[in-house]
Amino acid sequence: MRAPMPRPEGLPAQAAIIIMGCLFVFLSALWLFVITKAMIAIGIGAMALFTAGACAFAHRYALKPL
Repeated sequence: MRAPMPRPEGLPAQAAIIIMGCLFVFLSALWLFVITKAMIAIGIGAMALFTAGACAFAHRYALKPL
């Protein structure tokens, strides 16, 4: 059984959930770095911020009419 294709009206909610999740991971990684001084947390935070930015960039262009 296949999953339904996401419709354009579902895109804003999906993008918002992904962006908020990535920002939560960034804040968690920042907190982990402050507590443990582990440099891996900086890499995880940077990856989360990059993912949130890429998702926001794609989301903005997905809503533009062709």
